[in-house]
Amino acid sequence: MAIVAKTGIFGGGKVRTEDAVCKVRPAGEGWYSIPGRTSGDSGRVRYHGARDILEIERPGVSLTIQFRSEMEKTTFELDRIAYDVATMDFGRISIRERGRAVVDGRVTPGGVRIDSVAPELQPIERELAFGLALRSNEIARNFRQADRVYPGTR
Repeated sequence: MAIVAKTGIFGGGKVRTEDAVCKVRPAGEGWYSIPGRTSGDSGRVRYHGARDILEIERPGVSLTIQFRSEMEKTTFELDRIAYDVATMDFGRISIRERGRAVVDGRVTPGGVRIDSVAPELQPIERELAFGLALRSNEIARNFRQADRVYPGTR
């Protein structure tokens, strides 16, 4: 069951799951609204590029992931379980819990494709996928800007 999240050129985007395609809309102050499976199940996500922080909120869940440099370990805690997030610099998405893969996917040209999500993270899979898509676009933008700053150094 793959989850595909794509950011839009003019804000918003889409999240496609096995059972639905959800339109993601800007919700003000950098937040994006993610429709849930039911009307009371909607969530929201915000990514702060300058601080490299992803925030996810939905009924019963408030999660902040502070991404660290490649040399440091990025972790977050949800329901008293610690998760490790691998670097996304090489196009792979990997989140592990005590060595067990709980999220596996890859970066795509327009966002991300999450190929597997463990049951304990499925309630936030849409928000997580779109948040990682926002982050992957920011990483790509930073690489493009670096190419402009240092032309001809390749």
